Amino acid sequence: MILDNETMFSKAQGPLTATAPSTSVVDLGAGDAGPSERLSLFVTCNPPFTGAGTLTVELQTAAGVSGDALSSPAVAAAYSIANAALLAGGKLLSARLPHGMKRYARLNYTLSTGATLAAGKLTAGLALDTDAA
Repeated sequence: MILDNETMFSKAQGPLTATAPSTSVVDLGAGDAGPSERLSLFVTCNPPFTGAGTLTVELQTAAGVSGDALSSPAVAAAYSIANAALLAGGKLLSARLPHGMKRYARLNYTLSTGATLAAGKLTAGLALDTDAA
């Protein structure tokens, strides 16, 4: 998988102690690449998390951006990642972009209530033809 700085949401972001947006917003250009394209979202974790809890990764999209924030973001998709996967680390998610994407996108990382996750760092972005999760 070849990575491009312009299509990265997070580079070794973490550890997460609370709900947090990705460190970067990605400009998709015209938007709505959709599942017919080969562009995929990926999320990896290195080092792995320690502790207990789950992580939900929301793919958010909007037509506009203000600074580092999306203007009126909508959730295009949400992916729940189980504790066992977080503790194992490595590839956590690989999914095609859904239809309905607007020009800008970012991720929002939400920890489950009472999560005690620590240590893990997330790297996430868009790439062509990622391996299946």
